[in-house]
Amino acid sequence: MKKSYAVATQGILRNNRLLSAALGAQIRPMLERAWWQRANAEHFSPEAVLAWGQKKSAERAKRLADKLDLPLITVEDGFLRSLDSGTQSKYGASFVVDTQGVYFDLRTPNDLQALVYQTLVNWQAEHQKRAERLLDSIVKHRLSKYNAIIHAPDLNVLVNTFANERSSSQDNSLQGNFPQDNFPKAHTPNKDAAYHVLVIDQVAGDASITGAGASEQSFYQMLAAAMAAHPTAHIWIKAHPAGSAGALVAHGQLTHAAHEYLRSHVSDDAPARVRILADFANPLALMAQVNHIYTVSSHMGFEALLLGKTVHCFGVSWYSGFGLTDDDAIAQSALYQNVQAHHQILAKTFGLDNQAYAQASQNRTPSLAQLFYAAYVSYSHYANPATGKKCEIEDVVEYLRVNRAWQQKLYGDVLAFEFSRWKTGFVQGFAGFAFTNLMFKPKVVSRWEFVQKRDAKRMAKFIAQTSEQKYLVWGQKSKRTLQKVLANSAHSHAPIFCMEDGFIRSNGLGANLLAPLSVVLDDVGIYYDATKPSRLEEILQTITLDDAQNARAEKLRALMLAHRVSKYNVGARAVSWQAAGRTVRLVVGQVEDDASVQSCASLIRTNAALLARVRRDFPHDFIVYKPHPDVEAGLRRGKVDADTLALADVVAHDTPMPDCLAACDVVHTISSLTGFEALLRDVAVVCYGLPFYAGFGLTTDVADTDNPDKLAAQTRRARATPLTLNALIYGTLIEYALYHLPHGFGLATPEDVIDYLYLQAVREPEPSWATRQWRKAKSNFMRLRNFTKG
Repeated sequence: MKKSYAVATQGILRNNRLLSAALGAQIRPMLERAWWQRANAEHFSPEAVLAWGQKKSAERAKRLADKLDLPLITVEDGFLRSLDSGTQSKYGASFVVDTQGVYFDLRTPNDLQALVYQTLVNWQAEHQKRAERLLDSIVKHRLSKYNAIIHAPDLNVLVNTFANERSSSQDNSLQGNFPQDNFPKAHTPNKDAAYHVLVIDQVAGDASITGAGASEQSFYQMLAAAMAAHPTAHIWIKAHPAGSAGALVAHGQLTHAAHEYLRSHVSDDAPARVRILADFANPLALMAQVNHIYTVSSHMGFEALLLGKTVHCFGVSWYSGFGLTDDDAIAQSALYQNVQAHHQILAKTFGLDNQAYAQASQNRTPSLAQLFYAAYVSYSHYANPATGKKCEIEDVVEYLRVNRAWQQKLYGDVLAFEFSRWKTGFVQGFAGFAFTNLMFKPKVVSRWEFVQKRDAKRMAKFIAQTSEQKYLVWGQKSKRTLQKVLANSAHSHAPIFCMEDGFIRSNGLGANLLAPLSVVLDDVGIYYDATKPSRLEEILQTITLDDAQNARAEKLRALMLAHRVSKYNVGARAVSWQAAGRTVRLVVGQVEDDASVQSCASLIRTNAALLARVRRDFPHDFIVYKPHPDVEAGLRRGKVDADTLALADVVAHDTPMPDCLAACDVVHTISSLTGFEALLRDVAVVCYGLPFYAGFGLTTDVADTDNPDKLAAQTRRARATPLTLNALIYGTLIEYALYHLPHGFGLATPEDVIDYLYLQAVREPEPSWATRQWRKAKSNFMRLRNFTKG
């Protein structure tokens, strides 16, 4: 049974849409109005009242809790909150829940303190392994509380920038967007590089400062101490993103109070030594370049520990006092002494002071992995924005990794060129990131000359938006059209991302205009065009998997087989044929005018020719022909004439593809995705074209010595080591394809989509009459359009 909580303000739920899911609880507002409580008391009986941090709204929550005689529980953002900077979205993915206080206020006990010692007592080998895997992922992918940016400025480059600026100006800050060249993809500090020290600023008067027993004076002392301890180092202040009201930095400049403190306590020229980073930067990418970090109580101090940096604390934080940080500046403070005494009480409570435990344990204080586990795993609660469901921390790590990578690729202005109007809705779900300005140039076809001229002028206006603009198209045909438009402009080399249906599409046919759950975005070519390189081809040509990736690929394959995953997931008739001991060869029909047939480097481009070829080569085998579902539904071209169809022993009308694959020995295809699905089931595959999964040694590829396009593609796909099936699965379904669920926020995973698709049939009610009629009308329109083409 779900827990029930009340909140005193609407804002907690409005600004944190996933709070209920993360806590697995029913949460309702109970405003301070007697009439509401009387009217709803019999329907809702909360067991506690939730307060958000130590904001003013928490005072109202406290009054409500007292009035209802209920416990007060504090909730706050967790340590892996979101893709954006914390203000652009309401879909925070992690929360902390505290029944005593809150982790950043050490003046009173909090649940995290007890969890640290509980973790220490219950620590097992599997906890250590899990913590190490998570730490590796978080550091490798530079994940922090806010994850809008993946890079940070190169401090060695900026030293010269500041020197040049200072020669002409007294401004000692760097603001605005950093040049892209100053964002190294992976910064590994050189032992001979400049010596950097980072001082972390915080918002003046923030509760995390007073909760650490500190004040603005602590920041001035911290900065002075850093300068005194490192007289030859470059001293950097990382301004808080809300930089207009920092303790050390306001509006990109050293505050007057900080400036005067340095002059009186260090030297007259001390302020000139300070360099300010006033814009967004990835915390881990930034701190990887420095030797020492100075902080009052910022969470960046703990993230610096994850990087193995020396962290100097000038306030009492949740991670100080365990021997992992330099606490010399605070060791004599009353709050620090009180917290240490409380730790000793907790150690005794959990039995950590007895001699037996002391002999069995190397240390009675937590390691970094144990401290991390207590805070990020035991203390935190998670929900996946892509699914809206409660989840584990690993799911949030993957969500942030995938979404930030694509947000980085699509950063800035993106023009979606000539998309059908029905596509614009789902395109927004796949490409509408917080830092992507997605614009649409609709697809308009007119035979009126004046309309064509008007549209040409509009197109010129669209193209002139910005020199940094990227483009998004649907399919290769639109890409070629756009390339012609851009050919004579300054944008001729602008990045073009080609979007197409993905590999786990929907419960229905694409020609019925059902929005896909999966697409691909390719900035090189497109996966089905073997005549040119593609991003997927590059991935598969170079990919190697580590143990975790191998394990994930194996689990994904097992999940797909268990749920009988196929691209369109249609068909109802069971297999009824009897092959009488003959080899069963499944010939897969395709849409003949589809680009995947026309561009796959195959000399065979019709279903009739394919069926005839297989019958000619294998006259005594049992041949099953499976028409493409769009062709069978009358929506697309590719129907085989009756005489050729008679070459097959069986025509598998309306039979689900998984059933066909389970009942065959070999699959023959021009370039169908069915070949990939067959490989998942260990079924042999013969390819007449060169689909994305061919050319790597996993399929039998029909030789065409007089086919230069095919020979060139096979040469490009040559690998030093054979491609494994797991690598094909991982590269195709995890690294290349994108996924998005209806009503989800951001990109999902293939596992999320499979869960949605194959539980959807059980959960979802029958579509309404109006919905069924609308779908029927769309299908009839597609049939009419196909008829008029021919």
